[in-house]
Amino acid sequence: MHIPAAFPLSTPGTVTQAEEDPPTPAPVLGTAPGVTSHPGDTVHLLREERMPLASVPDCVARTYAVVHRRHGVYTHIYTVLESRQHVRRVTHLRRVLVGEQLAAARAWVLAGRHLGRLAF
Repeated sequence: MHIPAAFPLSTPGTVTQAEEDPPTPAPVLGTAPGVTSHPGDTVHLLREERMPLASVPDCVARTYAVVHRRHGVYTHIYTVLESRQHVRRVTHLRRVLVGEQLAAARAWVLAGRHLGRLAF
């Protein structure tokens, strides 16, 4: 499987390193590869970073906040791993917040808490 659009992705508002300036709003996407969303849900790309893992040196991790509205309002934080060496994406559900909490999701990701125990 060839993933040409995955390397690199540059989206305004995407965090690539710790910031000192006030955060810009995360861009709203219609969909995200590896993340399931339904009509009425909003998908926000919070962070993209290269993340070499033990057996995957060219891994790219994208972290999204998805506000799901299908069965109540919940904000889910997902990290999606992609690599040119693998024919699949791996999606990790990192956290679930009750309600629409984009600011809390962004703060949690900026603190680096979304990176623990990721595997391809």
